[in-house]
Amino acid sequence: MRNLLLVTLLFLLLVSTSLGLTAVAENGKTVILNANGTWKYDTTSEWRIVRSYTGSSSKNTDAFVITADTWRIRANTEALLQIYLYRPGEEVFCEAPLMMGEAGEDESYLYMKGTFYCNFIAVGKYEVIIEEKAK
Repeated sequence: MRNLLLVTLLFLLLVSTSLGLTAVAENGKTVILNANGTWKYDTTSEWRIVRSYTGSSSKNTDAFVITADTWRIRANTEALLQIYLYRPGEEVFCEAPLMMGEAGEDESYLYMKGTFYCNFIAVGKYEVIIEEKAK
């Protein structure tokens, strides 16, 4: 029984390593599991996750910094989702990158650097991912 368990665990480790398991580090970069059990940064990824939000109510996000020339906001919602982009300290939004009036997925590309936060107006569950182009 014990040998069977060890063989099964070894098999699962080999399969998971050969499948190239990945995860997202705290800095938003993708990491890949090496065959020896260590992790390395994925340098082939075109996009780096800056922030990811889920929810079902209207809210403001925390501030985030965009350093790349190109970035995008991807969203998936069950109902209504409007996203307004603000610069901290300014009262008027600088961009309204997504206005989704029904369930679905969409994305919007932006071409400005700086510090921003989002205001979500939502009815229903949503997921929003903010990514910038990897350098």
